[in-house]
Amino acid sequence: MQGLGGTGAQQSKDCSFEAGTVAGAPLRVSWFLVIFFVYQLIDAMNNKSLPMWVRILMVTGNELLLLLTVLCHEMGHGTMARRCGGDIAEVLLWPFGGICFTTRPQGRNSRQKLVDDLWIVGAGPATHFPMAGAWCVLLAALGAACNHVALGPTWHHLIPFKPTANPCFNPAIDHCFQSWTGFLTHNLLVQALQINVMLFMFNVFFPMYPMDGAKLIVCSLQLFCASSARCAAKVLVYTSVPLALLFIGHSLVGLRSGGLSPGITAYMGIMCLMESYKIYQLMRDGRLYTHPLFELARSSAQERDDPEVAARASHVQFTELRPFTGAGHALGANQVREQEPEVVAHPVPVGNSGKEESVAGK
Repeated sequence: MQGLGGTGAQQSKDCSFEAGTVAGAPLRVSWFLVIFFVYQLIDAMNNKSLPMWVRILMVTGNELLLLLTVLCHEMGHGTMARRCGGDIAEVLLWPFGGICFTTRPQGRNSRQKLVDDLWIVGAGPATHFPMAGAWCVLLAALGAACNHVALGPTWHHLIPFKPTANPCFNPAIDHCFQSWTGFLTHNLLVQALQINVMLFMFNVFFPMYPMDGAKLIVCSLQLFCASSARCAAKVLVYTSVPLALLFIGHSLVGLRSGGLSPGITAYMGIMCLMESYKIYQLMRDGRLYTHPLFELARSSAQERDDPEVAARASHVQFTELRPFTGAGHALGANQVREQEPEVVAHPVPVGNSGKEESVAGK
């Protein structure tokens, strides 16, 4: 079974459709994302607490905001890759977020590649700061325009996992929204702000491959702490496994509420466990360099990845192979020449093979 990164690459080929280009980069959308959106629409129609058109608009708006945020996040990776000399091969949007397939420039040493990787992976989460700031300004402006509505402070929505009270809708009550336009606008602005906060937290503080946090911790340990690739792999495995188990446990608790979200969370946790086990196996076998996260472990700057291999390599001498250009003599040829008279060789063609034999004559 493939890991999360391999599954995304496979879906990009087999289970997605072209959705145009973004900044010159091909954009593909997974069919599973469309199925998930349809399921959300059906689930919203079964909820009778709000008018159907309001529920449809809320689900559609939330999905568009999520895709827009993820796309900006992935283009942050791609734009930084271009600034570092690479290019964007493709961007995929799927139920687990997005994947930006990039290329890196040629002719860079190991340290420069690590620095480039750190810049590229950090550029994605950094996009949430301007986006969250813009949504905060719009939400504050809406609160100022609707000062009669009982709304909490805007900065409360920046606190992760903090429950906030939703404003009410009732044309007969002064401190409630009296139009669906204001109610929907507030709901979408809050959703957009919380999406940015949660995606930033998830990508930075959950180091599970292939999330951004895994690349951040691996590159930072090797660059700033002079850690070997093996040490960075151990830290990644020892942090990823508990977090993946936490994801699975949280999803099992959420199964009682229904929906597809707990199942997606559980699948993500299982995939991260599989990736952690794969990294552990490669670390045990001394083949970390075959993993995309540690592909620099075999370079000269990362020889500390395997001390035993490095120790053996220090005793190996390499000899340059050159083509033979001299004239050869058979063993004992000098003694034969002293005893026998001079022999003249006449080339005679043999068949059609183009070979020649020497016929001796006195």
